[in-house]
Amino acid sequence: MSRVLSRSKPRLLAAAAALLATFSASGLHAQSDAGSTKGLFFGLQYAGASVSVKEAAEDLKFGSGFGLHAGLGLSDNIAVLVNFDRSAVTRRGNSDDLTLKQYDALLRMYLLPGASSPVRVFATAGATGRAADRSTKFEGIAPTAGAGIHLGVTPHIAITGTALWTFGNLTRLDDITGGSTTKEDFKSTGTRVQVGASLYLFR
Repeated sequence: MSRVLSRSKPRLLAAAAALLATFSASGLHAQSDAGSTKGLFFGLQYAGASVSVKEAAEDLKFGSGFGLHAGLGLSDNIAVLVNFDRSAVTRRGNSDDLTLKQYDALLRMYLLPGASSPVRVFATAGATGRAADRSTKFEGIAPTAGAGIHLGVTPHIAITGTALWTFGNLTRLDDITGGSTTKEDFKSTGTRVQVGASLYLFR
């Protein structure tokens, strides 16, 4: 009996080592896949935003809201996405909330450290359409740029944090007596933060 056990020990050890190596390889493969940004994805996010309209001495103070996004990772380094954010902001010196809606078309470039890492740093740029309304209306399309961090939790789920800045003219629309509207263009700076989750499909 002892001889049989002594002979089977090397086989058991070899089988255990092979099993451990298989699980380790599977875990490393899953971790590597978690860093991939290729494929179709969609998700939602918390969105906080504020806008400074300079010459008009207007500030749409920071307010929170939500957003939706969808995109396509063309490679492990480049993705395109469309985004919608809706936030409740207030005018300086006015307690009334305005609904600020922002529509983005963005290019995202993953810079470092690489596709094998679940944590990726990215830069993003594109165009944003903005509209806010209450007693005063603001609207316009302007360039946007920003940066963020992508965390691949699993091969199918990622969490992102992004900071965006939008620079450009914003048109203020004021209703006057007689049913007509005046339009004035003002330089503005918009600031936004997003924290969201994305689901990657077809992996």
